[in-house]
This record gives sequence, structure tokens and C-alpha cells, in this order.
Amino acid sequence: MEKRILEILLELQNDMKTLQDDMKTVKTEILPELQIDMKTVSTDVSELQIDMKTVSTDVSELQKDMKPVKANIQEIKETVNRIEVSQTEDVIGLLKQTKKKTDFEADYINNRITEMDKRLFQLEKRIEN
Repeated sequence: MEKRILEILLELQNDMKTLQDDMKTVKTEILPELQIDMKTVSTDVSELQIDMKTVSTDVSELQKDMKPVKANIQEIKETVNRIEVSQTEDVIGLLKQTKKKTDFEADYINNRITEMDKRLFQLEKRIEN
């Protein structure tokens, strides 16, 4: 039994030694690598935060720039609507003017024909007499 206890203790001692060696390896090799990786991650996070602030600023500026653009588009729409309305009015005005001119010319031609008809009638009467 004592022999068995001694074996167990020796095994435990070996396991402890192995554990200590593993801990030294972790401290000397793995821990520095982890620290470097953590610094890299920290730097990357800082850069991402800066980039996010830049993006946020850019978005804010774009929103500010869009307000005048929206106002300009609304102005353009209003102007186009006014032009469309006035264009219709202009066409109606031109048609009315053309109608007046045409009516005047038709009246003038009718008057001239009537005068010519009267003269022709008078000439025919003279010839008959």
C-alpha cells in the first residue's frame, strides 16, 4: 500500500512538474503572443471607432447638403408647373389673336367682294342701258 501511495505521489510530482513546464511555456511563448494580438485588436478597434466617427460626420454633412438640394428640386417643380400653366395660357392667347386676325381678314375680303359685286352690278346695268 505504501508502495502504491509512493507511486501515486511520484506520478503527482511528475504531473506537477509537467504542469509547471507547461505554465512556463504559456508564460514565455503564448502569453506574449496573446498580448501582441490583444494590442493589435485594440488598435484595430480604435481605428474602427475613428472610421465610424468619420462615416457619421460624412453622413451628417450629406444630410445637411441634401436639404438645399430638396429645396431646389421643389423650386424647379414649382417653376415647371408655372411654365406649364402659362404655356397653356400663351397658346390660348395666340389662338385668340390668330382668330381675330383671321376674322379681320375675312371681313376685309367679304367687304372687298361686296364692293366688287356692287361695281360689277353697276357696270352690267350700264351696259344693258
